[in-house]
Amino acid sequence: MRQVDFYLLHTHYRQEKERFTCQLTNKAWHQGYRIYIHTDTRDSAQRLDRMLWIFNKESFLPHDIYPDESSSAPIQIGYTEAICEGMDVLINLTENVPPFFEAFERMAEIVDDTEPARQAGRTRYRLYKEKGFMLKVHNINR
Repeated sequence: MRQVDFYLLHTHYRQEKERFTCQLTNKAWHQGYRIYIHTDTRDSAQRLDRMLWIFNKESFLPHDIYPDESSSAPIQIGYTEAICEGMDVLINLTENVPPFFEAFERMAEIVDDTEPARQAGRTRYRLYKEKGFMLKVHNINR
């Protein structure tokens, strides 16, 4: 059964969403998953790309920006509606459900602690529920 984990970030720090994404990506990659991180813009993808390089001095996360760079890196950061084939986990950082979401067995939705983000998260939650996905909610306090 397909599973979606909702991570509700309760924090006052602006960059916590990106930092948490790096931590979640690190954990999933070390568990052997190939990860596709979906952002809303090329600038967001580039910002996350930089964070993945520096967030942990003891960890290297092999990644590229899709479709800008042609590689077989197990972590891809994308910002378009094109699907990146061969990935296991989708981490969605946008406020919409990506059109290719059904290609993934596991998904992570990271929701900021703002009212617009919570409303958009509720909408995505309802859509996944209607599709019959197993849903889990995690409160992250920072």
